[in-house]
Amino acid sequence: MVRGYERCSHFCQGCKQDCICSACHQCHTCRLRIIAVGTSQCWKENLPVCKTYKHDCLADTPKGDETTPAAGKSCWESFVRLRGTSPARPMKFEKFSQSEIVSIHLAQEKRTYNIHKSLLFAESLFFREMLLSGMSESKKGMVSLGLEVDTSLAFEKFMQWCYFGYYVYDTNENIPLLSIDAAVYIFAERIICMDLKKFALKQAQTLCNSRDKAAVRANLSILPDTIEFIYENTSSSVGQGLDTGCSNQPDPKLLFRDKPETTRAVEYGGPREDFRRLLASVSARHLVQLRKEPSFMKVHRSLSDFAADVLFFVEQSSDGPAKQSCILS
Repeated sequence: MVRGYERCSHFCQGCKQDCICSACHQCHTCRLRIIAVGTSQCWKENLPVCKTYKHDCLADTPKGDETTPAAGKSCWESFVRLRGTSPARPMKFEKFSQSEIVSIHLAQEKRTYNIHKSLLFAESLFFREMLLSGMSESKKGMVSLGLEVDTSLAFEKFMQWCYFGYYVYDTNENIPLLSIDAAVYIFAERIICMDLKKFALKQAQTLCNSRDKAAVRANLSILPDTIEFIYENTSSSVGQGLDTGCSNQPDPKLLFRDKPETTRAVEYGGPREDFRRLLASVSARHLVQLRKEPSFMKVHRSLSDFAADVLFFVEQSSDGPAKQSCILS
């Protein structure tokens, strides 16, 4: 739960994160998503600007329910992630707000962020193990991250996730939305924040499944770069993740590696890494158009795993072997 109270009669069944505003009769969380995915003209016509948020979940609250909003507060005011952690590990606002502050320094961009220590403990196994390791980072309250995937863009979304339980696209940032989700996905894998990783993938799936023509064009324009980024920073093997290279930082993954998923087929059944699967599926869907793009063809020829994954989805879309016209060389 993010903003809305799940048992409220006005709880949005679309995003399942917010309640319907009684002023505009729209879900503000869904409205933000539509703003990001669709064109501004579409947004102005279909979803007028609502400068207020009017709703109160108290009328639908059972007695004795500890998750109810504070008296006199709307769900927007009371449920902006004051729990501070993922749904599986609830935490009282007072607990994390009174914890120590840890500074995270991004060496590549020379930027430093401050965040509550208890949130890092609850959301990231990587930070938890580092701060409990007794190393200088834990004593000084300063952690330095120096990999290429440790970007301010990804970390700021991670901070939004820690405090609010979601992240939103900043329409002022002139950055392709699919690139944002890919950056967050890889960073979440790096710091072992599985809830954020799943959320970023869900956001990317929403973008890629959009029927909005502007969104489709935007996705296809950035697709080659996104494919290269994801395939270079993920593994085709289950249980293997981001290759962090040579680093003097402890890697909790060596001790807390995810167990292989037994529900997936043993033989090759397409990409087993979720974001790879998404990108390969989108590529196969728009293959006729993408074949004309030199940047896509370059990526296709340089990444053998991607070429195999695309071929898998092309074959899945036909009743038999892929037709010759669909095979890329």
